Amino acid sequence: MKTNITKLFLCILGFIPMALMAQTVVIDGEIRPRVEDRDGFTKPSLTTNDPGISAIQRTRLGMTFTSGLLNTQITMQDSRTFGQNPNASSDATTGIFEAWAEMVLIPGASLKVGRQTLTYDDKRLFSASTWSNTGTSHDMALLKYCINDFQGHIGVAYNNNAIISTETYYTPKSNYRYMGFVWLSKDIMNGLNLSLIGVDEGVQDTIGTKNGVNYLKTNMYHAYTYGGNLKFSNPSMPISALLTAYFQGGKNISGSKMNGSQLAINIDYKVSTILSANIGSNYISGDNNTKDGIQSNFKKLYGTDHSFNGSMEYWKVPLTQGLLDYYAGISGNVNKDLSLEGTFHLFNSEYSGVNKKKIAFGKDLGSELDLVANYKLNAWTSVQAGWSTYFTNQNTLVSKDIVTSSTATPAIRTPQWAYVMFTIRPTFLNSASGK
Repeated sequence: MKTNITKLFLCILGFIPMALMAQTVVIDGEIRPRVEDRDGFTKPSLTTNDPGISAIQRTRLGMTFTSGLLNTQITMQDSRTFGQNPNASSDATTGIFEAWAEMVLIPGASLKVGRQTLTYDDKRLFSASTWSNTGTSHDMALLKYCINDFQGHIGVAYNNNAIISTETYYTPKSNYRYMGFVWLSKDIMNGLNLSLIGVDEGVQDTIGTKNGVNYLKTNMYHAYTYGGNLKFSNPSMPISALLTAYFQGGKNISGSKMNGSQLAINIDYKVSTILSANIGSNYISGDNNTKDGIQSNFKKLYGTDHSFNGSMEYWKVPLTQGLLDYYAGISGNVNKDLSLEGTFHLFNSEYSGVNKKKIAFGKDLGSELDLVANYKLNAWTSVQAGWSTYFTNQNTLVSKDIVTSSTATPAIRTPQWAYVMFTIRPTFLNSASGK
């Protein structure tokens, strides 16, 4: 008996180092300062104004634990504008950007619970929004399944202002009270992938209160977004393509029916080992009749804003009349550390419209040129610099509410935007590498 116990004890002692070796702990960080010169960013600026120069910084500290059965991530984040807080400030500014645990349930299936980022397909519906100084994350539970070339995710979120014992009115701190989605992805053939997604957003009626008292029962409208992506990418071929189609139904926050759509196509062509070109179009449906009880303009979800429809973000919030973006770009590698890219956009609305002063504008909304340079300084540091300019016309000025009189057009500065951004990502500890 003693011999068996001794053997078992020795086996356990022998297993402990193996178990520890199967675990990885990583502590890393990100320090990302960015200086911007905004001279007509998001909308034209009058000649009576000077450009705005500001410096911002995002700082993150991440702790990751990885093992065969459990993965966890905790990311602390501080986002600030230089000079926002006094030099001797005691104000707390750091918060939690990510805090999740992913547990293996059965082979191929896991459950991820906590505050987490969502990134799917072309990042139009869900994205971590890495360009943003704060990023985007969600408090939710995510069930994941993967076998061979098939993936399936089911996510559920339900938000409250605080712990409640009876139902109460939710003052939205996110855009939804409830959200659920299903995402499926499958390789159809060599280089061709199809993904499908369906999103159900429950938004609480926020039009008003009943008899001056906040609602005591849940009253949610459900907005449905569904569609998919068809992606072709084969390393042996110089051409790749992405087709995107999303549609919306259900009801919006005011109870009106939704009937919007978003379509996109992007084609990339690898000219050589160092040079690539791309061409594409983005379409966001518009509404030509806002009094018929139907919202025909597409409601944006939680995707990235900066990656689509121009870097100057003139149409980050598309016009009610919709948006058409025709673009073409070119990118190349000067050497292993330096790359350059440029993109030209032509913008149109789907319908003509009027601005807040009831002044009419046409469909042609102008154009934009975006130039970006990326340089890898060392293993931990990269530098990105960009310059953009917007070529306005009368429709741009009217639709942006710059023109407030039908008889006069104010003088504007040439819209430009420039920035320099450093991204430093050190690894402070990595148990896998013994550091």
